Amino acid sequence: MNNEIFTRQEKYAIVSVLIKIMEADGIIDSHEVEFLDGVLVDLHISEPEMEIIQEYNLGQDIAIIKQLSLEKLEAAKLLFLNMAKCDGFADPRELQIINSLV
Repeated sequence: MNNEIFTRQEKYAIVSVLIKIMEADGIIDSHEVEFLDGVLVDLHISEPEMEIIQEYNLGQDIAIIKQLSLEKLEAAKLLFLNMAKCDGFADPRELQIINSLV
């Protein structure tokens, strides 16, 4: 993934959404954790930045995501769908979060 296309605020919102998707079904699978870890590396997100990200709420996430260009939105949507599917099953609660964004 080309992490340079996203601003810092966009990266934070994307990671915040990924965490919400990961937690949506009440089960945090090891594949989801691995996927998130890979995204954090790709986006150059540090541990202290995770504290900022954890304060984001879905309303903030939606406001930022809805302002993305088409190219950025497609890249973000792919991340969201991959997170939802990486545990082998896209839970309806995970898909509901994704659908609220696009």
